[in-house]
Amino acid sequence: MRPGRAMRMRLGRHRTASNATEVGETTTQVVLAVPIVLSFILMAVQGAVYMHTAHVASASAARGASAGAALNGGIIAALDAAVRSAAELSAQLVEEPLAKVDANKVAVTVNLRVPQVSPFFRFNVSRTVVEPRERFIPEDER
Repeated sequence: MRPGRAMRMRLGRHRTASNATEVGETTTQVVLAVPIVLSFILMAVQGAVYMHTAHVASASAARGASAGAALNGGIIAALDAAVRSAAELSAQLVEEPLAKVDANKVAVTVNLRVPQVSPFFRFNVSRTVVEPRERFIPEDER
């Protein structure tokens, strides 16, 4: 028998002399790598949820501003449309939407809470939409 073969036989069927010094190395790598990889995955999902909530806030503010800018609209119509659209899209309002109605424009601000996927991120998203008010001009005055 050669010396290398005898050594392999003594260490067992699958373990070799070079492999015997690496016992536990794979476990250490897994213990360190898996939490880091999972953290990156959770951060990616959190980013997607943040972007979705930002789009919902924009849509709610746009609907509110559009309703408030209509000919028979006003501040109550703007707030009602913004709250309804946030509720329809299953968003959580941080506070009631703000609406400002001037003679020429309507501005609606919606502030939403971002659902928390990753344990370290707590965000709110605020979006404001401004629309000009509709004006009715009779044909003889055009």
